[in-house]
Amino acid sequence: MIRIVRSTALQTVFKVLTLSGKGRKPFLQVIIDLTTLEKRGKFQEFSDLIRVYNGKRGLHLVVVYLVIGKCRIPWNFRVWIGKGTPSPAQLGLKLVQGLPKILTERFETIILIVLACTVLGKALSRGCIAG
Repeated sequence: MIRIVRSTALQTVFKVLTLSGKGRKPFLQVIIDLTTLEKRGKFQEFSDLIRVYNGKRGLHLVVVYLVIGKCRIPWNFRVWIGKGTPSPAQLGLKLVQGLPKILTERFETIILIVLACTVLGKALSRGCIAG
């Protein structure tokens, strides 16, 4: 499934490239975001993944989005486990290093790191994010 989504995303990217014509490379924004899926109660199966970070208890995901024009495409993610592991920023940069060379070579790449610890459940319930 993820391969199909990425393939479709790359096709969209190449459409943007063909429309941009000659001259300066188009911009590719890469956003590294720490998102928390807030959890309450006991989750025995996920006890090694549920942590408290910045006062938020839940599953902390480092998500990499690609932004080309008006399109924001979730590209990759990793679960951030906490102490003793690479920081969310380091984890995000590792994900960025795994981007296909075809993207980084054909676009002027801008990396934005957002570590505000978005709580996804609250943002969805308040209508901040379209779900």
